[in-house]
Amino acid sequence: MRRTPRLVAALGAALALLASGCAAGPSEQDLLDSVATGPTDELGLLTGKPYDGTHIRLLSCCKTTAQFAALQEKTDREFTAKTGITVEWANIPYESYLQKIVAETAVGGGTYDLVVWPDAYGASAKIGLQPLDEVMRRADRSIDEFSPPFQQAARAGDPDTVYGIPFRGFSYNHFYRKSEYERLGMTPATTWDEFTAQLRRLDGAGGRAAFAGQYGRGGGQNLYTWMSMLWSNGADVLGRDGEPAFTTPQGVAATEQYLALLRDGHSPQASTNWTETDSTQSFEQNRTNSVFTWAWQMDDFTDPAKVQPEVAGDIGVAPLPGWPGKPTVTYGFTWLMGILNTSDHQGAAWEYLKWVTNAETERDVALDKSDPDTATSVVVHTANMLDPEVNAVNHGLPKLQESALRTARTVPMTIDWPQIQDVLEVAINEMAHGADVRTKLDEAAAQIRTLTRR
Repeated sequence: MRRTPRLVAALGAALALLASGCAAGPSEQDLLDSVATGPTDELGLLTGKPYDGTHIRLLSCCKTTAQFAALQEKTDREFTAKTGITVEWANIPYESYLQKIVAETAVGGGTYDLVVWPDAYGASAKIGLQPLDEVMRRADRSIDEFSPPFQQAARAGDPDTVYGIPFRGFSYNHFYRKSEYERLGMTPATTWDEFTAQLRRLDGAGGRAAFAGQYGRGGGQNLYTWMSMLWSNGADVLGRDGEPAFTTPQGVAATEQYLALLRDGHSPQASTNWTETDSTQSFEQNRTNSVFTWAWQMDDFTDPAKVQPEVAGDIGVAPLPGWPGKPTVTYGFTWLMGILNTSDHQGAAWEYLKWVTNAETERDVALDKSDPDTATSVVVHTANMLDPEVNAVNHGLPKLQESALRTARTVPMTIDWPQIQDVLEVAINEMAHGADVRTKLDEAAAQIRTLTRR
């Protein structure tokens, strides 16, 4: 998620359109007028193939991701056979993809019918998206099928409107080497003080560092643990008034705790510049005893073809620690799919969106382990996260994820978030390199006030 000047410029153009009122607004009636009616099958698809021969295009990236690859195969094999609708998944390189989201939703090119976006871009993207509330109601679908942070992301900052349906998402978890914890007689910590005490015992255990931190700049990846500590301690990134809220005593304490994992030597010094990929690779390569990362990483951590053999069969997973007497609040990350209001095939697009985000479609994919390239543990429907069969073939992780997501949240749903994120990730990295915490937090708060008020 590294943002170049070109992407920042594109975001600026989108914000200018919003401010001037020149961007085309969504009309839910256009979608309603495009949707055919009639009998439906068990997955909610219209019988009789009313859109037979229609070709639709989905703006996406990361086509080879296991879940995406599985859905594309299933689309060709099942959805097209049932409906006659063909679906083309664009495979845009990630950096260009983020710019493309801005262009398609803010300006509108008419090239695509559906779009996938990471939660942080919802507030900017929604000007080019069709509201889905009424078509969901008619199809007996509800955003209540999903956990609280996924619902927040689906509404993109608008409490009264749903713009996208979650179809990929995960909790943020503590992964650890099970054998070391068992050897030391430890169970995963529930508080940060306990976690720090355990890291002292894990330092050097098995010839590995205790913890793989991520303090480098790279798409805000060094903020995930920090935000979890911040929220769990009763502080926030932004207050209800939109002003920075991380310079309170609770915010300073959370930041000091986060930096202490590095400054006290529990995370390698090189992790001052590590991204998520660097930290997870350190864990995969048998160089660290624990790491914080997303639930989907379980698929890689347990795959002997992707990690050191001794790692694959030795993975434990637990929720992140918290602060005594306070609920643990982590980041629940999600990708949404929605319909572009410039599409000429909105009825067919809705037919596909219904199917690809259906709980049964998702369950089938999560249960299928026949091909390593399409095997995935990712599920976002609460019913699937609690499903015993889904858990049995996915290391029990979906159930743990459901529990963590009950108190989780998403990033602030504001069009300024990409720029706010840039300010904060630079501040975290500079503190990792030795900058004073209180001073750097105050400076970051001042920068954010300037950019949000301009």
